[in-house]
Amino acid sequence: MTNTQRIVKEIVEDYYKIDITTNTRKRAYIEARAIYYKLLRDYTKYSLHAIGATMEKDHSTVLYFIRKAKDWLLYDKDFENDYKTLNNRLVKVKELNPDGFKTAETLEGFWESEYSKLDEQHKELQIRYSFLLGQLKIVKPDLEEQFQLTD
Repeated sequence: MTNTQRIVKEIVEDYYKIDITTNTRKRAYIEARAIYYKLLRDYTKYSLHAIGATMEKDHSTVLYFIRKAKDWLLYDKDFENDYKTLNNRLVKVKELNPDGFKTAETLEGFWESEYSKLDEQHKELQIRYSFLLGQLKIVKPDLEEQFQLTD
C-alpha cells in the first residue's frame, strides 16, 4: 500500500470509526469502502487492480462499487454528505502539502510534518520580533513596554 492509499484509508476509517478491511456486508463498511475506492480513483492514477489490491479485492469489485457510489451520490443524501465531507478532508490535506500527501507514511505523519513546519515558522517570527523590538528600543525607548513578548 502506498502512502497516498494509506492516507485516504485513514481519512475514511477515522470518519466512520471502522476498519474498512473487515470482511463484512454491513452498510457502513460497504459505503466506506465505496468512498475509499472512489476517492482513490478520482485523485490518483491507480488502476482498478491496484486499488483493489489494497483491500484484497478484485478489480471488478472496485469498478462495481465506484459505479454504485455514483448512483448513491444521486439518491442518498446521507451518503452524499459523507462523501463530500471526506472529499473536503482529502482536498484539504492535498492543498496543505501536495508533496507530503505523496510522501507521508500516515495521516498522523503528514500532520506531524505540517506542525514541524509551523513550529519553525513560529521560531523565525520570534527572532524577527526580538530584532524589531531591539530596534524600537533604540529609536523610541518609551514605546518598548507596549510591545513586550508574553510567554
